[in-house]
Amino acid sequence: MSDLENDFRLKLESNSATERKHALEALLSYDLDDELIEIVAKLFADPDKGVRDAASMLFTLQPYPQVPSYIVRYCFSDDISIRNMAGEVLLKNGDYSIPALMEELGKGNSDDEKFIIDILGWIGSPEPTEKIIEVLKTNKDENVILACAEALGNIKAEEAVPVLLELLKNDVEEILTPTVMEALGKIGNKEAVNHFMKVYNDQDILTKYTIIESLGRVGDAESLGFLLEELQQTELSLVGPIVKSSEQLLSNLGFEIELSDELKLVILKALEENDEDTVLSAVKLLYNYENKEIIEAFVSIYGTLEELDEMLKDKFIQTYQISRNLILDRIINKGENTKKLLILYKEISLISEEFDFEPLSDTNQLEFLNTLSELIDNPDEEVRMTAAELLFQINPKDALLFADKIINDDNVWNRLKLIELLSEVNEPQAIDLLKKLADDSDEMVRERALSLLDDKKTRI
Repeated sequence: MSDLENDFRLKLESNSATERKHALEALLSYDLDDELIEIVAKLFADPDKGVRDAASMLFTLQPYPQVPSYIVRYCFSDDISIRNMAGEVLLKNGDYSIPALMEELGKGNSDDEKFIIDILGWIGSPEPTEKIIEVLKTNKDENVILACAEALGNIKAEEAVPVLLELLKNDVEEILTPTVMEALGKIGNKEAVNHFMKVYNDQDILTKYTIIESLGRVGDAESLGFLLEELQQTELSLVGPIVKSSEQLLSNLGFEIELSDELKLVILKALEENDEDTVLSAVKLLYNYENKEIIEAFVSIYGTLEELDEMLKDKFIQTYQISRNLILDRIINKGENTKKLLILYKEISLISEEFDFEPLSDTNQLEFLNTLSELIDNPDEEVRMTAAELLFQINPKDALLFADKIINDDNVWNRLKLIELLSEVNEPQAIDLLKKLADDSDEMVRERALSLLDDKKTRI
């Protein structure tokens, strides 16, 4: 051992916890030999938590193939914090840890066995598959058996499928069934997929959910047909999961299908789910259709999921003759997403001149104008200003009747925006409003109003 290494050894074996901790931190930039690794490993049982944490960090940031054989014994520690720390380092060391972990199987109690198998499963290498199957077949402890099933699923061990299916067959009380089903779903070979579809109708709702989720990940064309058929008759609580898995399968398989009207109506229910992935899946399935019910549902969720907004906006432009009135109806009825729809309507209406759209009916326009005049008093400053912009865009002369409310708006940017809107209106009332704004408490507002007044006088 060199003088430097000997100095590290002395500090690591010091009676001072601070000195031990500082030495461990210094070793982060030093290559460790077996002797130093063995000394550091002993500090996993140090009475000082700071020292233990520093030792753990050292072995986590600098993986060494020989580390697992020195720390695997701590998987049997009675101190749960030491045990978990060792487990985290073994997991971080990945494949390096597998031989040491496998060597310890069968040497501890059931809790120890489960802990080691859990780590092997999380590492995810197929190397310990045979050993885990052996434990599953011979161990009688329920928790260990469940750990084995879960680990085999994480490993995606296809050779374990017959053993797992046999486990299901003998699980009369169905204690193991949910975990084993989930494991089979992760493995996802044809035998497992066929089994899912065969036993689906006999399962409780939680197991059905597991099957649905698994089919979405690993199913085939037959699974897709099964899911879509089930969607037409399933209970409401499973509509969302089936929609999500069906869309996932369609995407994975690269299929395009024509949905029946009945299926479209069922999928619409998934738009009411709280799960964002489910809503996104439902929109993707329905996106290419232009039924009024579908567009109306899209309008109702606009603004609730940022990832969807651009996609829905494009759809509304494509179907503007349908979507425009639906958007207006929801704004008039003050839906929860009124603000988002107001801003959307303003954006779309600005580009609507590019398209040959029919104008709004007089009735619709009057209703909308009445709603906008009410929204001028909305507590939300952006709603107030967007309503004002739309009023000026639709009918500048009538908009002047409500502009007085914006003159006293608490938001200075709204008052500045009003000046910009007034610049395009050549009416006496616009001059009167600008004169009031020329006496505004804010200097920017006063200067901009005075500048516009001078400009208007010059043009006259």
